[in-house]
Amino acid sequence: MSGVTVYMSTNEGVLELVRNAVRLTKDDDLLVILDDVGERLEFRDVRVKEINLLSGNIVLEKER
Repeated sequence: MSGVTVYMSTNEGVLELVRNAVRLTKDDDLLVILDDVGERLEFRDVRVKEINLLSGNIVLEKER
């Protein structure tokens, strides 16, 4: 099973952050994304804008 692709929505468009994400955790203002090989990305002050289970995509955006 492969993971999902995570994107960041910005004023300039949508940027791909990570492919094959297998876990997202949120603790207060910190969002942690882990991919299928153990790479870790951390973001502060972001929220989930959309989760599309059919396409396997998650879109994030900065909190305002």
